[in-house]
Amino acid sequence: MQLFATKQHVFQVGGVTIGGQGKEYPTVLVGSMFYSGDRLVSDPTKGIFDRRMAKELLDRELEFSQMTGNPRIIDIIAETAEAMRRYIDFIVEAVDSPFLIDSPFPKVRLDAVAYLSQLGLVHRAIYNSIAVDCTPEELEFIKDHGVRSAVILVFDAEGVRPDARLALLKGTEERAGLITLAVNAGLENLLIDVGVLDMPSISWSAQAIWRVKEELGYPCGCAPANALYTWKRKRQLTQQAFLARAAVPITFSIAFGADFIFYGPISNSEWAYPACALMDGLISYGARIGGIKPATKQHPLFLMF
Repeated sequence: MQLFATKQHVFQVGGVTIGGQGKEYPTVLVGSMFYSGDRLVSDPTKGIFDRRMAKELLDRELEFSQMTGNPRIIDIIAETAEAMRRYIDFIVEAVDSPFLIDSPFPKVRLDAVAYLSQLGLVHRAIYNSIAVDCTPEELEFIKDHGVRSAVILVFDAEGVRPDARLALLKGTEERAGLITLAVNAGLENLLIDVGVLDMPSISWSAQAIWRVKEELGYPCGCAPANALYTWKRKRQLTQQAFLARAAVPITFSIAFGADFIFYGPISNSEWAYPACALMDGLISYGARIGGIKPATKQHPLFLMF
């Protein structure tokens, strides 16, 4: 079960281990904060937010991380450079976990890189993301500021099948692959996000994860929560009915080898961590047949069964 032919890369980012074979390391879970519409945020332009509630959510997530053995990464999403700096200041003081610098606007991400470089905290940050629309100037900037970890988003609306996503990573005669671009930019810890289009396409994303790990060996994952909430808005569901369904898309890709999962708002930690941990434990137990054992005692196989 989950024995890949290619030797698997294992990366250390801010004290968190990501990658490996047969769930020797637990799935890393990524919860988002300060996103558009987050009830924590009262002013997304200035980055004004409820610090007490944010700290409570982080503490709650930490409890589930320790209970299950699944490490965490905090996804900081901001709409402006001013807001991003406020969020970074809070997160680096509140937790010792690594975090993503995430924004739909490149200039916000790059300002965050410069700010973290000034603070001497680039080693804790993961740039999100290097994608097909990434410019040479953006790549040069992160190289000049010593960024070593990044999410590589492998998604193009014109090519959503697993083969197309793999081609984006590997490149063609006409176009350099995203891995080559990332390595040339000085990046060392590459986390491959295969992208998710909608709920049904999670199955294709899972297949793409398997292909990436089988052929290239990089840590791989996706963000099924994006599709989950789009799907939820189209249906009238009780909270119990939603949660019964939500665990499926969040854990499905783990069965195909996902090393990290974006599980949506950090408030989901109460159900997302136990669901992912149970999947990890099942896979890890099955991998024993192939001689793969957990590489850490803080593993769901030991903590959840």
